Amino acid sequence: MLAVVTALFLFAAGCNAPAKETDAKTTVVSAMTPEQKQAIEQEISGLIKEFFQQVEKLDIERCMTYFENTPDFQAVNPDGTLGDYDALKKLNADGFSQMKTLSAVPNKEVIRVLTDSLVLYTFSMEQNATLKTGQKITFEHVAGTMLFTKINGAWKATFYQESASAPVPVK
Repeated sequence: MLAVVTALFLFAAGCNAPAKETDAKTTVVSAMTPEQKQAIEQEISGLIKEFFQQVEKLDIERCMTYFENTPDFQAVNPDGTLGDYDALKKLNADGFSQMKTLSAVPNKEVIRVLTDSLVLYTFSMEQNATLKTGQKITFEHVAGTMLFTKINGAWKATFYQESASAPVPVK
C-alpha cells in the first residue's frame, strides 16, 4: 500500500512540475484500451526479464542502465537508508564484488500500469548466492518496487525500493 501511495505522490508531484518540451500528453489507465495496457505490461515484463538476467550475471554497469541517472532518482535500500543513483550503484557493486554466482527466483510479480508513461512494478523473490569464499547463502525474502517512467521513448526506473531479510547460510 505504501508503494502505491508513494507512486501516486511521485506522480502528483510530477504533474505539478512544468512540462518539458519533449513531454507528450499522458493518458491515464482508465482512458487506455485493454490492448494498450497489455502492450505496456509486455514491454515492462521484457525489460524486467532482461534486468534480472544482468543481475544474475553480476554486471553492475548493465544493471544500472535500467535506471535513470538524474538528481531526481531515489532509492530506498534494504537497510532503510535513502540513496541516489550513485549510492545504489555503489551498494550493489560492493555486493556483487563479493559474489561468485547469484540466482533470482521470483515468487510473485505485479505490473501495474498507472498511465501510458508510468508503471509500478513490484516483486518478491528468493536469491541464492555463492560468495567468492565458497560460502553459499540464501536471501529467503527479497521484495522490491520499481517505478518506471517512459523518458524519450525508453522505460527507465526513476524510483527503486528493496527490502530483504538477513541472508541465511546454506549448509
